[in-house]
Amino acid sequence: MKWLKILFGVVIVLCLAGGIWMYWFIFQGLPSIYELKNIAPTRLSKVIAAEGTTIAYFPPEGRIILNGQDIPLKLKQAFIAAEDATFYEHAGLDLKRIFSALVADIRAASYVQGASTITQQVVRSYLLSREKTVTRKLKEIVLALRIEQALSKEQIINLYLDRLYLGSGAYGVGAAALRYFGKECRELTLGEMAFLAGLAPAPARYSPLNNFPAARTRQNYVLNRMIQEGYITDTEASDAFQEPLRITGESVALFTRYPYISDYVKTLVEQRYGETIFDKGLNIQTTLSSQLQDTAILAMRKGIIDLEMRQGNYRGTEKGISPTQKERMFGFQENQIAWKGLEPYRFYWAEVVSLTPLIVDIGAKKVELGEDSYAWINPKGSWNPSDTFEISDVILLCYTPKGFVISQEPKVQAALVAFDLENSTVLAQVGGFDYSQSQFNRAVYAKRQSGSAIKPFIYSAAIDKGLTPATIIFDTPITYQSEEDEEIWKPKNYEDKFYGATTVRTGLVLSRNVVTIKILKDIGLGYTLSYLQRFDLGSELPRDLSLALGSGVITPYNLLKAYAAFATYGVQFDPHLIEYITQADIGPIFTAKNGRIVGDEPGGENEKRLISEQTAYIITNILSEVVQEGTGWRARVLKRPVAGKTGTSDDNRDAWFVGYTPELLCGVWVGYDDMMPLGENETGSRAACPIFVDFMEVALKDRPVRDFRVPDGIVFARVDVKTGRLANERSGDVRFECFKEDALPPKEQSGYDELLLKEVY
Repeated sequence: MKWLKILFGVVIVLCLAGGIWMYWFIFQGLPSIYELKNIAPTRLSKVIAAEGTTIAYFPPEGRIILNGQDIPLKLKQAFIAAEDATFYEHAGLDLKRIFSALVADIRAASYVQGASTITQQVVRSYLLSREKTVTRKLKEIVLALRIEQALSKEQIINLYLDRLYLGSGAYGVGAAALRYFGKECRELTLGEMAFLAGLAPAPARYSPLNNFPAARTRQNYVLNRMIQEGYITDTEASDAFQEPLRITGESVALFTRYPYISDYVKTLVEQRYGETIFDKGLNIQTTLSSQLQDTAILAMRKGIIDLEMRQGNYRGTEKGISPTQKERMFGFQENQIAWKGLEPYRFYWAEVVSLTPLIVDIGAKKVELGEDSYAWINPKGSWNPSDTFEISDVILLCYTPKGFVISQEPKVQAALVAFDLENSTVLAQVGGFDYSQSQFNRAVYAKRQSGSAIKPFIYSAAIDKGLTPATIIFDTPITYQSEEDEEIWKPKNYEDKFYGATTVRTGLVLSRNVVTIKILKDIGLGYTLSYLQRFDLGSELPRDLSLALGSGVITPYNLLKAYAAFATYGVQFDPHLIEYITQADIGPIFTAKNGRIVGDEPGGENEKRLISEQTAYIITNILSEVVQEGTGWRARVLKRPVAGKTGTSDDNRDAWFVGYTPELLCGVWVGYDDMMPLGENETGSRAACPIFVDFMEVALKDRPVRDFRVPDGIVFARVDVKTGRLANERSGDVRFECFKEDALPPKEQSGYDELLLKEVY
C-alpha cells in the first residue's frame, strides 16, 4: 500500500506537471480562431479594355479571398477527393490516415507521407507556422478540433481554398484560376478544376510551366479520385482529361494579358492614389483596344524577327538539354498548339531528327524544313544544316505565314505607341519584345537619340522665323570648330554627297543633314531650343549644332506626343490611357477630360496652342511628301494621305518612324538596349517603318479615307524650284507650294536669278 501510494502520488505529480506544461506551452498563447469567422472577400481590382474585356487583375499580394462566393461545387469536390476524402466525416483529425502515414514513415526511415486533414492545413495557413516541432503539431491538433466545433464544413473548405498556395505567385483558387487560365474561378471547366487540385501537394513540382507531364499525371489522378468518390462519371473524367489545358499565364507576368500596359496603368493609379487603393476594388476603364494591341504586338514581333534574319547573325542551337527537360518542354508546347494552333511569329521548340533532309519534331508533328527556312543564316554563302546541327539538337523555329523558319530569341528591342487623335486616347502601347525577359517599358521610359526624327520641329521653328518651304538652302560642304573642341566637325548627308541649291521642303523630305544644320545655324540655337521647349521634348537636348542631327535623347512617348501637335493643327496633345475609375461602394473617383475632335474649328476653353494652324499644316504637308517621295515611301502601301518621318541615329543605333493620318498617330522605335548598332542599312525606313505599316493597315482598315484639312491663312502658289521664287512664264522646274498668305516669296523677274544661283554654287 505504501508503494502504491507513492506511485499514485508520482502519477498525480506527473499529470499536474504535464497539465502545466500543456497549459504554458500548448494552450497558453494559442491564436484565436475568431478571425476565421469574419474574413471579408477580396475586392478585386480590374483593368478593362475599351470594348469591355478584362485585361488585367490586381489581387492584393497575389491573394483572392472568395469566401465561398463563385467557388464551384465540383472544384471543392476535386480538392476533397485528392487531399482529404473523409473531410465531411472526421472531426478535424483522421486517425486512420495518421497511423498509415506513421507506418510509411517508419518503413522509409524518412518523412514520406503526410496525414494532415484540410482542417489542419487551414490551421497552418492562417494561424501557425510550418515548422516541424512537437509543440507546433500539438497546437495544430488543438486548433483543428476547435475549428471543427466553431465552423461549418463549408466554412472550413472555403478557408482552405482561399489561402492554399498553388504556385507561380497565386494564393487561393481564385488567384490560381486567373494566373493559369486568365479566367475567374466560376468559369473553370472540370479539367481545369482537377488540374488546380493536382497542384496542392507540391505546386512547384507539378506546375505546368515547370513540368507539364507531371501536371497532367496529377490531373488524371484527381479525376480518378473523383470517380472513386462518386463525384463524377467515367465519361466526364475521360472528356475532361482529353481537352487541352488552356493555359494563358505562360510568362512571369501575373494576372494580366498585356503586362507592359498593366504595369503602366498601375503606376499611373499609384501616383495619384497610393499603393493601397488596389485593395478597395477598382474598375479601371482604359482606352486601349485589345484588337489593336494584339495587332501592335504582332507587328512588332514580325519587324524584329525579320530584322535579325536580315542581319544573318545566327547564334546556334540550345545545348545541354536533357531528355527529361525535352519531355517537359515539348509536352507543354504540344498542349498549347492543341488549343491555340500555330500562331504567326511565335517561337516553337523543335528537335532535329534528320539532317538530310532537315526534319524536326515540334512535339505535335514532324516538319521538313526547306532551304528557304534557313537561307538567312548565311545569305552571302552556302550553309548546310550538318555544319551546325546534330541529331537530337534542340533548335528554335518561328512560324510565319509561309511556314516554319529557323529562328532565335532576338536581342533587338522595339517600342510602339498609337494615339487616337480625335479622342486624345491611347489605343496601343508595346514596351518591348518579351516581358518575361525584360520588364522595362521602353515606350514610356527609354531615353534614346531621336536622329532625324527631331528635324520637323527644327523646320517648324524655321518657318515661324520667316523661312518658307520654297526657301533655298545651299547643300555644300561646311566645317565647324568650337572653342571647346579641338577636332573640326565636317557634317555630311547620309548618302555622303552634297546636292547644292535645295529647298527647305526637299531638305526635310529627303532628310538632308547639311541643310538642317545650316537652317539651325541661321535661325539661332538659342531661339530653336526655346522653341522646342513648348513641345515637351525633354531637357536632354544638346546646346550645339548636333541638335539638328538628333543627338539629343527623348522617350518614344514624349516624341510622339510632340508630333501630335502637327496633326492637331498646333494644339497641345494630351492623350489619356485611363478613361475612368470606379471604386466599390463609392462609384466614380476619376474621369478623364474629353478630347477635342481634330478637324473641327479650334477654340476649346482648355486648349493650349503650341504653334499656329498654318505652321502645323505646312509641316504636315511636307511630311506627307516624305511618304510619297522620301524616306517614308514604304507607307505608300496604305493608299491614303499619311504624313510621316523616319529617324536614324549615329551608326544605326536607333531607328524611328512616326506617322499619322487625320485620325491616328503611330510611332515605332527599334534598337538594342546596350546601344549596339542595328546593322548595315537598318535605318528608320527599313527597320521601323514596316512595323508602322503592318499596324496601320489593320487600324485604318474600316476607316474612310480622309485628307488633311487646309486651314484658313494657307495659300498655294506656283514656284520655281531652282530659285524659290514665284514662277513666271519662263520658269522651268515648277511646282505648287503652300505658304502662309502673308509670307509669299517674291516673283521671278528674269532668268538672271537662276544664273546667279549657279554661279554662287
